[in-house]
Amino acid sequence: MSHLTLDEFSSKEPPRKRSSNWDIIRNVSLTSGTLKFWSDVSVIAGPEIDDKLLSEFLDDDGVDIVVAKFIKGLTRNGLRPLTDPRFNSTIARIKSWDNNEDQTLMPETMPLDDFKKCLASNMVFIQSALSGNLIIPEWKKFHDMIEELFESCRHLTEGKVTTLTPQLAKEENMDKYGLSICTVDGQRLSLGDYKTTTSANNNFPLMDLTRVILYALACTEKSVEYVHKYIGKEPSGSEGEALALKNGKPHNPLIMTGGLAVSSLIKPTLCFSERFEYFQNKVQSFVGQTAQQTEYVGFNNPLALSLKDHSNRLYAIGHFLRENKCFNKENPVNLDDVMELFLHYCSIDTNCDSAAVMAATLAAGGLCPMTGEKVVYPEAVRNCLSMMNCCGVNDYSGEFMFEVGLPAKSNKAGALIVVIPNVLGMCIWSPRLDRSMNSVRGIKFCRKFTEKFVFHQFDPCGRGTQKVDPRRRDFTESKDQQSLTILFSAFNGKMTTLYRYLKEGVNFGWPDYDGRTALHLAVCGAQYDVCRFLIEKCQVDCSPVDRWDATPLDDAIKYGNQRIITYLKKKGALRGNAIVQAEQ
Repeated sequence: MSHLTLDEFSSKEPPRKRSSNWDIIRNVSLTSGTLKFWSDVSVIAGPEIDDKLLSEFLDDDGVDIVVAKFIKGLTRNGLRPLTDPRFNSTIARIKSWDNNEDQTLMPETMPLDDFKKCLASNMVFIQSALSGNLIIPEWKKFHDMIEELFESCRHLTEGKVTTLTPQLAKEENMDKYGLSICTVDGQRLSLGDYKTTTSANNNFPLMDLTRVILYALACTEKSVEYVHKYIGKEPSGSEGEALALKNGKPHNPLIMTGGLAVSSLIKPTLCFSERFEYFQNKVQSFVGQTAQQTEYVGFNNPLALSLKDHSNRLYAIGHFLRENKCFNKENPVNLDDVMELFLHYCSIDTNCDSAAVMAATLAAGGLCPMTGEKVVYPEAVRNCLSMMNCCGVNDYSGEFMFEVGLPAKSNKAGALIVVIPNVLGMCIWSPRLDRSMNSVRGIKFCRKFTEKFVFHQFDPCGRGTQKVDPRRRDFTESKDQQSLTILFSAFNGKMTTLYRYLKEGVNFGWPDYDGRTALHLAVCGAQYDVCRFLIEKCQVDCSPVDRWDATPLDDAIKYGNQRIITYLKKKGALRGNAIVQAEQ
C-alpha cells in the first residue's frame, strides 16, 4: 500500500470526477419503499454512513475510496478537514488504518467498509456536509462572489495608519489587506493577508476588540444586571476616549471608559498574572485554539510596552473613573494594576483567520463552531451584539447600522469583525483608517456585502428582493429542486426550511413523480408538528393520493402513529379507495 506525505496529499489531484451528490440524490424515489435510505442519512442515522453519499469518491473500479478525493469533497463545501479539530479523530483513524507507524502518512485508497468505520465518530457532521445541509450549501458560488467583492475594494488607498504607537504606525503595514469568514457550521474562507507566513507578519493586536470579549465574559460570569450597575447601554455621541459619563456610569462597554470599568469586574480576586492568563485562555476558546495550534492567539510584548509609554489618555480616564467611583465596588481596585492589565489585554495578537472564528462564536450564540465549546452564555452574546449594533464602529455606528445593518466592532489596528447571527462571522483587516478610526476597506466591503446579499437586519424576505440569499441551495432553484427540498425537510422535521419556503410563497402541495407529497413524507417521518404546519399554515389537501392510491392517513395507519391518525381524522382526512378495498 503506497502512502503520501501530508504536503503531497494536499496538492495531489484526485481521479476523474463522477456525478455529484445532488445528481445522485435527485434520482432517488421518495416512496415509502425508499424512506429507509433517508432515515439512514438523517441526523438519527445508524453507525455507518450510507454508500450513496460516498459513491462520488470511489475509484474508477467503483471498489475503493480515494482518500484525497474525499478530502477535496469536504474542502469544496468550505471545510478544512486536515486542520479542523472536529475531524481529528477521523483523520487519525484514516492514517492509522493499516497500522502504519508513520502517522504523517495518509493512504491513497481504502476499502469502502473500512473507510466507513473511520467516519463513524464524526458521521452526523460528515453526512450534513456531503448532503449539502450546511448553512451555506453552494459554497463555491458564495466563495466566488466574496472574492469579487474583496478585490473590488483593493484599489482604495484613502486613509492613514494610526499613529498611536510606533509599532502600529509602520508604513509596511499600510497596504495589508485580508479577509476571513467562518460560518456557524465551520465553513472557512480566507483571502489576502489573512495569516502570517514565512515572508510576512500578518498578525494584529486585539486592542478595541477586547472590549467585546470582556463584556461577554462579564455578563456570563456575573449577570447582565450586575454588569450594568457599573456601565450604561447608550451610544456616547462623542469620541471613544472622551472623559464623559451618563448618570455616573460609562455610556457603554465598547468605549474606553466602559472597557476599563468592565475589566475591573473580571476575576477581581486573582493576582495580575492569573487574571491575564484567564483572559488569554478565554480568547483562545473564542477562536477555537487547540493543542494542534491551528488558530493563532499570541502576545505582542513590544506593543504592550509601547502602549504603556503612550497611555496618558488611558491613565487620565482611569483616574476620572476612580474619582467617580465607576470601578468594582465590592473589591478594592489597584488602579495601576487595572491600567496595566487592560494594556496587556489590548496587546494580545491574532490574525484574520482566527478573529473570524471569534466572530462566528458570537454568531453561534457563544458556541465555538470549531470546537463545540460553550464559551459564553447566549444571553451575554445577545447583549454584546446589541451593543455592537449601536456603538461598535465609533462615531460612525449610526451610519453603519443604517447602511450595513449588522453588528460590528472595529479597532485602531484596522481590523473589523462583523457578525451575522446564526449564519457567520467575518473579519476584514486593512490598517488604512478613516476619520472615525475605522478601516476604509473594511467599511466599503461591508457596504458592498449587504448590497449583494440579503443580510441587512431589515432586508425583506421572499423573492421580491434582487439580493442573493446564500443560505438557499440555489437562488434560482427550479420547481423540482424546491419540491425535493420540501419533501426532505418534511420527513426530517426541518421547520426552519419549511417556514422559509412558506414566506416565499412556494406550493407545498407539489408531489414527486410517485405522487408523494410533503404531507405523505411528514406522516412517514412521524413529524406531528410538520403535519399541523402543512395543514393549518400551508392549507394543503389532507387526502392527496399517490400512485398506489395511498393517502397520508393510510400511511399513518400503516406505521401505527395514533397521534397523527387522530389529528388527520379530526381534519377530515380520507383513506384511498384501493387501499381500503385491498384490506377488505
